[in-house]
Amino acid sequence: RQRQMCIRDSIHCPTKHSGQAALEVVFTREGQELARNVQPLAVEPGRFGYRLVRAELEFEELGTVEAACRIDQGPPTIVPYTLLPPAPDAS
Repeated sequence: RQRQMCIRDSIHCPTKHSGQAALEVVFTREGQELARNVQPLAVEPGRFGYRLVRAELEFEELGTVEAACRIDQGPPTIVPYTLLPPAPDAS
């Protein structure tokens, strides 16, 4: 079953930074890389910016997918997504 995973990264740029960087998001499940996205990032120094990263992935089983987000090869921030079965119909 195909699922769309979306990450919205809010990014603060330090005042003494150029404001130019690379944003990398790697989607993994049980240690296996499912998708990877790298894109240029420009945020005015001293300000906040955001980026939306999407991945359309196929899943045979429910479970957890992790998105590791990092800027310029820095330390990653891990965002877990848990895929659950559809909610029962309330009718």
